[in-house]
Amino acid sequence: MSFYLGLIFIASASAFACYMLAKLAPDLELMANPDRLRQHKKPIPVVGGLAIYVALLLSFIALDQSLGLLLPSLLIMCAVGALDDRYSLPPWVRFLAQAVAAYIMIKFTGVKLESLGGLVSFEKDVYLGTWSIPITIFAVVGVINAINMSDGLDGLAASLVVLVLIALIVAGSSLKSVLLISIAAISGFLIFNLRLWREQALVFLGDGGSMMLGILVAFLLIQHSQHPIGFWPVTALWILALPLIDAVAVLIVRPLTGRSPFAADHNHYHHQLLKRGFSANMVLFIVLLSQSAFVVIGIVMFRLRVAEPFQLCLFLAVFFCYLVYLYFSISKQAKMSD
Repeated sequence: MSFYLGLIFIASASAFACYMLAKLAPDLELMANPDRLRQHKKPIPVVGGLAIYVALLLSFIALDQSLGLLLPSLLIMCAVGALDDRYSLPPWVRFLAQAVAAYIMIKFTGVKLESLGGLVSFEKDVYLGTWSIPITIFAVVGVINAINMSDGLDGLAASLVVLVLIALIVAGSSLKSVLLISIAAISGFLIFNLRLWREQALVFLGDGGSMMLGILVAFLLIQHSQHPIGFWPVTALWILALPLIDAVAVLIVRPLTGRSPFAADHNHYHHQLLKRGFSANMVLFIVLLSQSAFVVIGIVMFRLRVAEPFQLCLFLAVFFCYLVYLYFSISKQAKMSD
């Protein structure tokens, strides 16, 4: 089987797995029921992550073994996320599982943050030394939750991940086969998740899918940022700018407005756009266009060798502007509801 024919097989396997698992979802009790946070009209299977994992596992068996060492970490995230979809696990259980998956990723693949590049110096890189593993685990858990928090609109989280994977291909990642296989597996799921030709999604990604894709993205960004021919670590911030900025801003603003930082709400960037009257598909388009702009900015600044401290300051400025906007927006909404 040629590699590109194999990609069609992986996408088809993902789509078929989605179809079959959706049939089993009611018996497995993996259904998302409408509530105050989920405003779809009927219960939807949350088996997208399981389907994507099946496709990735098939790719390892039949096509390419490059993902092999990452599969255990992906499985942990997929399984714990599915349990969370089924039983609503406490936040500490999810964080612990994410940290364990990140540690296993480091030990099995050897991929970790050893250098932060020249983030704080124009003259030399910042090497982490003994702090490498704990900081890598912290970064991986952060990316996992950033992707998870973006999973609040049909097609959004998976499409953002595909955009990141495409950006890494453009950036010349040494793991091109992994990137293409991952895109194929996610594409099979998106056939059922996008609402471009239907009123609502047929299958949701679920926490199992969003957390699994989160650790996949974290692995790929770290690997490329530490590779001799890869981009700088600061570029990785731009490649995933919107989910990262939103996740951190929400975790800061929730306590400032009297809520638990782990309490789910409708204050993420995609919710802000929906509240302004944009349709779900228009929000998806706006978000992907905006994130594409951040990707282009990051890659262009890297190729122009713009100083890393300047890039970091610019990123933090964008973050601060969004943080201020989000705080006043949520405060205003709270006053209007009183």
